[in-house]
Amino acid sequence: MRGLKVPKRQGESVHKYLVEKNALLKGYKIKRNDEFLYFPLNGEVPGYEIVDMDFEKSSSHPESLCKFGLKSYDTIGDIAIVDIPEELEDKKEDIAHILLNRRSIQTVVRKTSRISGTLRTRTYEHLSGEEKTVTIHKEYGLLFKVDIEKVYFNPRLSTERWRIAQDVKPGEVVIDMFCGVGPFSIMIAKNAQPEVVYAIDINPRAIELLRENIVLNKVNKVVPILGDARKKIALLGYADRIIMNLPQNAFEFLPEALSHGKIVHYYCITSDIEREYERIHALRQNLGHTIHIMSQTTVKSYAPDMDMYRIDLTTM
Repeated sequence: MRGLKVPKRQGESVHKYLVEKNALLKGYKIKRNDEFLYFPLNGEVPGYEIVDMDFEKSSSHPESLCKFGLKSYDTIGDIAIVDIPEELEDKKEDIAHILLNRRSIQTVVRKTSRISGTLRTRTYEHLSGEEKTVTIHKEYGLLFKVDIEKVYFNPRLSTERWRIAQDVKPGEVVIDMFCGVGPFSIMIAKNAQPEVVYAIDINPRAIELLRENIVLNKVNKVVPILGDARKKIALLGYADRIIMNLPQNAFEFLPEALSHGKIVHYYCITSDIEREYERIHALRQNLGHTIHIMSQTTVKSYAPDMDMYRIDLTTM
């Protein structure tokens, strides 16, 4: 049987990635030793070490969200976040009970709005457990203090953040245009050797938590900047790498990023990637130079007919 081998500290994020990609073989237990975890696979997973080994069958959980038609939920720290449709309104207490019985879950909340506004926040309904919105989230050995009601944080991007950190070369100047509480910035500062990471966000609460997370993770190369990314980036000069993790609205900021960065990691959500390429190339007339698409990666599924992409750009 095929298994994916990863260091233990990557286990949580890799598990989420495999579930998201439907690549985890169900019905078998994850194996572990002192240093590594081994996940049973039912699909191709490029970029990881694959080994041949035997896996023990697992007994089915007596209570499952599947009986309600719910396939997944998000976990930020010890808070479980679930999207419950209106037709399951009368079952929300049962769903919360199942989640609260999961290991490490202390609070269960339900999404009650979409992410919106310049601060990228949403509202929640408390369902069960400790009534709180602040938690400590663990990711690749790092700790992030998050206030789920006041800041944007996506736990499903942990593998993406790790991959970007692996691309950063020693001595690079990096700008994180929409940093939130700092998962990209701190991941890079901790695992690469940048000269500096400028972390910008317009949300005061995000910058407040970023400062705490810098101390929490003992990094000293991250510079928090509160304000509009358009205005702040113009004051920072030229960067080796710019991260634009604002997939719904990043295009509005792309001219500024391309004018100030050697490599731009541009994130977008679309059902037509070719149309996105056309929009990008149309910027050439205003910028006065050629935009080169270095690579394109599907980060994750967003909706039945839409995906989140990372397009790596440079200007020539």
